[in-house]
Amino acid sequence: MIKKKLIIIAIDGGTFDIINPLINEGKLPNLKNFKNKAILTSTIPPGTGVAWASFSTGNNPGKTNIFDFTIVDDDSWKIKFVNRKTLGSKPLWEYLSENKVRSCFVNIPISYPPDKINGVMISGIDTPSILSNYTYPKNLKSKLKEFNYRIEVSGLKEKSELPGQAIDILNSRIKTARYLLKKDFDFFIVLFRASDVVQHFAWGKKEVEIVYKKIDDFIMEVKRKNKNADLIIMSDHGHERVTKAFNVNSWLELNDYLKTNAKKSGILLNLGITREKIFRILERLNLQFLVKVVPRKLGKKIPTQKIDFEEAIITNLVDFKKTRAIAKRAVKSSQIFLNKESRGGIVKKEQEEMLKMEIITKLKSFLSKNKIRADIYTKEELYEKTAKYAPDITLYMKEKGYDTSSYIYKSKNVWDEAREMATHAVDGIILTDMKLNLKNPKIIDLAPTILNYFSIRNVKMDGQSLL
Repeated sequence: MIKKKLIIIAIDGGTFDIINPLINEGKLPNLKNFKNKAILTSTIPPGTGVAWASFSTGNNPGKTNIFDFTIVDDDSWKIKFVNRKTLGSKPLWEYLSENKVRSCFVNIPISYPPDKINGVMISGIDTPSILSNYTYPKNLKSKLKEFNYRIEVSGLKEKSELPGQAIDILNSRIKTARYLLKKDFDFFIVLFRASDVVQHFAWGKKEVEIVYKKIDDFIMEVKRKNKNADLIIMSDHGHERVTKAFNVNSWLELNDYLKTNAKKSGILLNLGITREKIFRILERLNLQFLVKVVPRKLGKKIPTQKIDFEEAIITNLVDFKKTRAIAKRAVKSSQIFLNKESRGGIVKKEQEEMLKMEIITKLKSFLSKNKIRADIYTKEELYEKTAKYAPDITLYMKEKGYDTSSYIYKSKNVWDEAREMATHAVDGIILTDMKLNLKNPKIIDLAPTILNYFSIRNVKMDGQSLL
């Protein structure tokens, strides 16, 4: 009897908007040849961490506790960075290990610190740095140095340099995957994040094609060397070109829901001290490593040229004695939090529902007048009433070409330029030769599908097996 093997190659932000034109030009022959293809619906918001938490658990964000890479404490305005410890549902790798399925997870977000599993775990983007213990077993870390393994592109670099960095990391990641695929395994998954980075910062440029062609070549190699394995290609979310952004915090300010402490808003900025300038100086002095050892909270207290949600909270720019609501950006979405009494705020419990409905009604009216399509949900509608860390209101921009922002300006501009060339969308991808039911697949369906593949059933998840 042939041993069952399942391999998943994940293309971060993979989209048919890029794949189909390249297929038509004859540049992606291996992606072209899959018999079964469909749009894979992501989470709302379609963030990388949010979507992968739902992939790993088969549950929607209301049960994973992951709504972005930072979350807001339910009992205060404390900002928390998410990782494996935040994850509120049992992940796929635990189920597989318990059932003696030997697995290999490479670069999957929300997996740091890595669990001890029956197999190999290399944590993803939530890993603080390569100085951390980000592999299981621990001795694998020294082997990865041979491949010049890195976690993520450097935040110190100019945006124009990030696509090149991403391609270098992709080459390293492919070498790592090639090495690990020679080991004994039943289930293997690797995530290539280069596609997401190049689409954000080089949409329509040669780097996007380079990344997809490298992944396509790797798919051919995997198929040739693993002829008895089943193969799935997928993405955590899609991607789309954007040029404009709706600044929800400016809108909240103009409608008297958000108030700022004007005297505190620009002390460091007025002195010309910004995080961007400090990063450039560190890079010139070859002291970039200091960014990793400076506490994140301290780093956040140094403002950027544009004050965003986290900076506004940490630097006391927000006047919580007068603020009723504030927004946080989450790719293509905006998350609105009420300043509730339970957080030490001014919105009484009996006022919460009325305030939510008031904000939603005004938002819908404003966007409708501007002919902008958007979906607006309450916490209860999108997740569930008891969901930990969930925003009270979520706005998802359905309008093509539009993202959201949450900068706080003195000028209160409602319409911004998009911060990146492209951003995430809910329409991801799935391609396979397996006989899967792909009529309306969702990312939460992958975990129960994988468990079902290895005859692990009767596990309660929001998703449904596609087998």
